[in-house]
Amino acid sequence: MQEPNEIDTDVYLKYDQVPRTRDETVFHLALAKLPEAVQEWVQRPILPYDKSVALNNKTCPTEGVNFDEGAVKENERAWRYITPAKISDWRQDIAEHLYRKQKEKQEKMSPETSLTKDEQGKEFSGGRGLVMAAGDHAAVVRARTNIRLLRSYNCTLPVEIFHFPNELSTPEMSLLEELSSLKQRSEDQEDQSGMKVTVQVVEGVRKGDDWKAFHIKAAAIQQSSFDEILYLDTDSYTLRNPEYLFESMQWKETGLMLWPDYTKSHATNPIWRLSGQSCRSEYEGESGQILISRTLHQDLLWIAEFFALEHHKFYGFLGGDRDSFRAAALLLGKKWTGPGRLNAAAGVVLTDNPQGGGHTMLQADPEGKWLFVHANLIKHAKFHRPLWSRIHRAAQDKFAAESTYGDIHPPNDKLGDGVKLRVTYNPMMSTIMSTFEGYDEGLVVVEDWDTYEELKGFEEKWFGFGGVH
Repeated sequence: MQEPNEIDTDVYLKYDQVPRTRDETVFHLALAKLPEAVQEWVQRPILPYDKSVALNNKTCPTEGVNFDEGAVKENERAWRYITPAKISDWRQDIAEHLYRKQKEKQEKMSPETSLTKDEQGKEFSGGRGLVMAAGDHAAVVRARTNIRLLRSYNCTLPVEIFHFPNELSTPEMSLLEELSSLKQRSEDQEDQSGMKVTVQVVEGVRKGDDWKAFHIKAAAIQQSSFDEILYLDTDSYTLRNPEYLFESMQWKETGLMLWPDYTKSHATNPIWRLSGQSCRSEYEGESGQILISRTLHQDLLWIAEFFALEHHKFYGFLGGDRDSFRAAALLLGKKWTGPGRLNAAAGVVLTDNPQGGGHTMLQADPEGKWLFVHANLIKHAKFHRPLWSRIHRAAQDKFAAESTYGDIHPPNDKLGDGVKLRVTYNPMMSTIMSTFEGYDEGLVVVEDWDTYEELKGFEEKWFGFGGVH
């Protein structure tokens, strides 16, 4: 193992190794005003890198496990040189951020109306709604298609669409503003009033210019006027009215639903030293859709927001913003729930590569029925029609009994083992799902799109409501 003074300065300084200087007395007085769970977390022991990895390798083995090889290879060297002092600094920075936000919230309580005000002083009165972020022409078009689909399911949740200042041109703003006046239509009723759509500028953050600097998601949720929020990426399309999620047993138990990505946790990831716990054998989070109660989880949103503001430190091991909400829940010791099965990879049929052609994360509801068509790679390549004709999924993809994502009790900790998913760029950017060498090929199931009743007719609807490819 190399010593720190033997490596490149850029690698060593990547995470700002100089410890902070802070008034410890003032800090501990502030810490004492935070919830006990936060106090306990900040003071957890911090293992050196090698001891942490040795412990995590026992709970998160890598054989036959689909982890983010690119991120690990690119960052593992730098992660090794994150000292316990730096982890301690990060914990204290997060705790101080929580203290400031908590204090600001208390100061902004409106005695006249008993409404809470957000960081910009705007009151929110609760209620349920959808939040999206659209920052360019393609995202605006996707938002329009998404809202048209929702209206076709008679969804009545109001929608707030956020963008950065000066980000959208006049034509794009006009297109978004048209959404607020569109009427929901059905076969039986031509002029049925639909969901209210408003467009807002996100305040207090600016658009980043580096890798995956998606600062807007946490801020958009934070600045929404809603209390119970379904955040949707503009390219995460629903297959039916999602309002029933708010009535589910899982939502009522936790007030937090997260969805997994394709990659599992890795022993070297700094999140485990930051959280002060051993690695969980589960899939990392994916933030194409998030269902969250601000009343119950305002602190979680503050941490996700802090990760975004300090993205140059944290996004390298959170996959951008995608895993920041699960990470915040881990730090706070919060439970979450989610889908009843793992993601599938959906896409086109490739005759020369029967394992490939995936461009969509097919994501389920708590009962394991497909709900979200998260077409996150369609925008990066040109695919032939039909766009959605084939599904690849892990044969072992359903959580045990009535459990869901967020439950790592056996056998949930082994879901998807032996199955790997890789992104290829030739002949187009798409996914390939296969088995690791030495594993039974039957661990990957290949199905036709129309195998599932809820998927039939989606492509025609998508194009009919303005889907562009």
